[in-house]
Parts: sequence; C-alpha cells; structure tokens
Amino acid sequence: MKKLGLICAFLVVIIGGGWAVHTYHHSQAKTDDVGVGYLVNEGNGFLNIGRYDEAKRLFSSALTTDPKNVEAAWGLKKAEAKDFTSLTTFKEAVDGLYQQNPSDAHVNLFLGEFYLANHELDTARPYLEQAINQNPKLAEAHFNLAILFNQQGNINSAKSEISLAIDIAPLARYRNKLAHGYIQQKHIDAAIAEYEKSSEYPLSALDVAEIYWQRDRFDIALIRQLQAVKWLNDKTVMAKPENQDAWTFKISDEQTITLTKLDEKKSYAYLCLSFTLYFLENTDEAERYIQEVRNLLVTRQTDINTVVNADLDALVQEKGSVSTQVEAFKNLYQTESEPTSTAP
Repeated sequence: MKKLGLICAFLVVIIGGGWAVHTYHHSQAKTDDVGVGYLVNEGNGFLNIGRYDEAKRLFSSALTTDPKNVEAAWGLKKAEAKDFTSLTTFKEAVDGLYQQNPSDAHVNLFLGEFYLANHELDTARPYLEQAINQNPKLAEAHFNLAILFNQQGNINSAKSEISLAIDIAPLARYRNKLAHGYIQQKHIDAAIAEYEKSSEYPLSALDVAEIYWQRDRFDIALIRQLQAVKWLNDKTVMAKPENQDAWTFKISDEQTITLTKLDEKKSYAYLCLSFTLYFLENTDEAERYIQEVRNLLVTRQTDINTVVNADLDALVQEKGSVSTQVEAFKNLYQTESEPTSTAP
C-alpha cells in the first residue's frame, strides 16, 4: 500500500511536471504574441482619455517589437496628430487620417475637437456623437461634448456627459469639470465632494479652497492650499500626466488665461495661499510666500495677478464683508510680487 502511494505520488510529479513544462512553453509563446497586442490595447486606452504622449510611447514600443504591426502604426499616426499646435496644421493632419479611415472613432473625435475649438458647435456635435457610437469607451468624446453643451448653456446635458466620462475613467480633470457644472447650478456641496475626490492634483485643491473662502472657512482653505503647494513642489507628483496639463482660467467672455509652466502654477498657488494667510493675520508667512513669488521671476506675473484678482473679486461678490481685506491685499502684496525690471 505504501509502495502504491509512492508510485502515485511519483506519477503526479512526473505528469504535473510535464504539464507545467508544456504550460510554461505555451504561455511564453502566448505572452510574446500578446505583448504587442497588449501595448496596442493600452495605447488605444490612453488615446481614449487624451493621454497622447503615453499612447505614442506604447505604440512606438509595439512597433519596435513588431515593425509591421498595422494597428500600432495607425495608433501612432493618430497620437502624433496631437503634436500639431496650430488649428490649421492639426486640421490638415486629421484630414489626412480621415481620408484613410473615416470610420475611426479617434479621428472623428479630433474633427469634433477642431470644430469645437473653432466655435462651430453645430458642426462639432455630430462628429463627437459619432465617435461615441463607434467607441463607447472614448471618454474624451464625452468630455468634449460636455464642453460643447456647456457653451450652449445646457448645463444638465454637460453634467451627464462628463459623468459618463468619469464612469469610464475617473480622472481629476473630468471631476473638476463636473464640479464646475455643480458650481454653475449653485450645488456647492456636490462641487466640494467632486473636488475632494481628487488626490495629488493641485488644481482641485486650489479650486476647492476658494469655495471654503466663500464659506468663511479660511482654516480649511489654508489646509488645501498648503497641500497644493506641497504637491507643486513634489517632482514625482508633478511628473504625472494630469499635472502636465495647462490650467485655464476664464476671466470673462472675452478673456481666458492659460498657465502652462510649473513656475506659473506655483506663483498662482503662492498668491492664493498668501491671501489666506493675510486674511488670517499671519502676515509673516504671507510675506514669505510673496517672496517665493518674487524668487520665481515669472515673466507672465501680470497675467497671474489678473487670475488671482478675478478669484478675489468673485469672493467679494459672494461675501462683501471681506472687501477691505481683499483690496488691502491687492495693494500691498500683488504690486510687490511683480518682477522688477532692469534697464538694459
């Protein structure tokens, strides 16, 4: 009986070992086969959420392994179309892609983006809707459709579209857009909840801090702004793709200011934090952050001051009792934060 047990155990080992070798061999071949497919799928996933640099990296890696891979080459072409910075050259690149494959969801997204940027909303909408029909996971199409509806004043539809984008990919950029929709409808608690869901995303922390200003919770605003400043000075955090995005501020219907450089974003955050400290009568710390602004020597400091002024004016509009502190801060600190020009 004991011998029978040993024989059975021996057979299990031999058969199991043979199965393991057989499985390993085939899984290795399968991994090699799937490797390129995985890279292409991941690349398409990054296209879906507007992360074109990551998509390019993945498609390029796939082509390094398999230079004749048609899907990888096509994905790379699409991602590279986003390298063109002017609307004219972007449209030329997208038209070339459209001629090759008019049924491609990303190509239709790009056409929708072009017409949206060109303020041709009626032309943009069918392309965006077609892109969604062709690729239900195309979060960027929902995001752009939300922008379109917002520009048309249809806030509920905009919120619905951006919620669909969040369901696909819960990115901080999408959550911020939804929070803005809630603010437009005066659903402030809902806006706060969306902002607070984002981690390691300084813009959300700065945006929600301004709501706490309006609610006379400068203590919480201070915490959020300090966290934003910490993230802005963390190279690992700021290397994340979402933190490479520009920060865009609508000053009026005629004026929009965009901050693209890290030092510009820091300057904006330091000024917002400085105002909170000033309001809380911590003038030494407020002055320290103003000095940080001076040290940055940002060439567009006037634009940044304009953004902060707009934020402070919005605060006064909601909470008139702070007007004295706001005006004192503008006069005392923002003039000091201007870079000193030197004669040639």
